[in-house]
Amino acid sequence: MDVDGQESPKQKIRELSVSSSVPAIKLSGGFKWSAADDEPMNSASGSSDDTEGDGTPVKAERRKKKKAIQQDLTANMHNKAPESSAEFERLLRVTPNSSFLWIQFMSFQLQLSEIDKAREIGRRALQVISFREEQEKLNVWIALLNLEVMYGTDESLDTLHAEAAKANDSKTVYLKLASILEETGKLEVSI
Repeated sequence: MDVDGQESPKQKIRELSVSSSVPAIKLSGGFKWSAADDEPMNSASGSSDDTEGDGTPVKAERRKKKKAIQQDLTANMHNKAPESSAEFERLLRVTPNSSFLWIQFMSFQLQLSEIDKAREIGRRALQVISFREEQEKLNVWIALLNLEVMYGTDESLDTLHAEAAKANDSKTVYLKLASILEETGKLEVSI
């Protein structure tokens, strides 16, 4: 220091150069080219995607919003039956091989007196359900046979029965159709 109590310019430069030196990074595991990809960016990098102008993390907020939306969409799906076509479609995207859900959807359309839409849903189910799920497909075929017995004509029932017998074990289809006809009291229908 000078006599006046002020530092000389040389002393100021020396202090600045000593205090502004950057500490070296110590690598314990060696150098890896992929280390930058594996580790998330730290907040010191100052990326504009990580924070907004007020400093709140945007990614954390996005994750919270996304989780809240997912919980909102699926919160009551396990507790109550779907009440609209959109809810059925959403569930069918998650479990496309569930004959139970497809048949519920067909039943929902029948409650709305949409017989043709129920048939279309049954046909769509047969296309969507995996070929490995034979029992699931058979369940949909049986539901379609029930639909034709209740709301279709003899010709439409014969056509559907022939298709179902080709796609499945014919003996099983014949027995199921016979039991459906017996339960409904329509024994005069010829198979």
